[in-house]
Amino acid sequence: MARAYGYGATMGAWCVDYLAYWAGNDGMVRYIKSQFRAPAFEGDVTFIDAEVTEKRPRAVWGAPIAKVKLRATNQDGALLVDAAADVELPI
Repeated sequence: MARAYGYGATMGAWCVDYLAYWAGNDGMVRYIKSQFRAPAFEGDVTFIDAEVTEKRPRAVWGAPIAKVKLRATNQDGALLVDAAADVELPI
């Protein structure tokens, strides 16, 4: 690569942190599957957007679960991360 960039564990941590903050102190990210499509170069802006696609009032863990689709893009609209997650919600 021609310059410094973030990829893999760094971008994965951004996604998990985004979802964990949304879930709050009593929630948690139970599962996430991420596909890393492009690196985030130094100086780029990364936008993370997520959408709840399904809600389950009681999952196998006994708590409500939200299925979330997450996308991270840069300032040019290029897809950096495409992810699907199960987020446990506070009771």
